Amino acid sequence: MTGNIWMCSHLLDTDDLEFGKHEFITYKMGQEYYGMGEHKFANLAWKSGAVYKCGKLVLIRRDILEAYMRANNVKEGLYESEEDEDATAEY
Repeated sequence: MTGNIWMCSHLLDTDDLEFGKHEFITYKMGQEYYGMGEHKFANLAWKSGAVYKCGKLVLIRRDILEAYMRANNVKEGLYESEEDEDATAEY
């Protein structure tokens, strides 16, 4: 295995490994993997600055999104503090 993924390979299943192969993901892939609703995931992706658009195609850069989620304590589709959500909105 490449990178540092081998350090936690005993915690990963085939879905995690398959998802980890993608540098860019779609809204649908992200919603299914992270267990979020459509609007919550779209808002999170835009706030993180990970959205790339080309015409109607929208792709999300996974590394930027996950770094944002770690920095802001976003867990399983729920914000740790809902009242701070409006204060951190940057479009």
